[in-house]
Amino acid sequence: MPCRLSIPDQYARSVYQGILPNTGVANVSTIGREQYLALTREDLIVTIDISTAGKASIKFGKGSVTASISTAQVSIEIRKINFEVLKAPTLFLLCLADIDRLNVYFNNTTDELVQGEHRTLVIRK
Repeated sequence: MPCRLSIPDQYARSVYQGILPNTGVANVSTIGREQYLALTREDLIVTIDISTAGKASIKFGKGSVTASISTAQVSIEIRKINFEVLKAPTLFLLCLADIDRLNVYFNNTTDELVQGEHRTLVIRK
C-alpha cells in the first residue's frame, strides 16, 4: 500500500517539526498556527503577541495572500526570533533576511546553523 501524507496532518499540532531555513522570497520568518501550538507543548516560555495581527502578508506559490494572526517569539540556541503566525499548514520557516540579520550561516558539511561559537543542528527530512 502506498504511503500517503496530507499537508494538514503533516504540520498538525500533535508533533513539533522544527525550524526550517527558508530560501524563499518572504522577508519575514513564519509559522503555521498548528505548529506553533505543537511547540507550546514542548516549550512553555514561547510568547505570542496578538496585537501584531495583520503585520505580515505572505503568499505561498500561486495561492492567495495570507495575513498573519499574531507574532510568536521563539528562543533557539542562536537567539530569540520573531515568527509571524499564519492560519496556514506550514512549518517554522526561518527567512534569509533573519538569517542574515543574525549573522548566521549554514555549514552544509556538518548540517548546522552557525553563529560564532553557537551551533544548531539541522535535521534533513
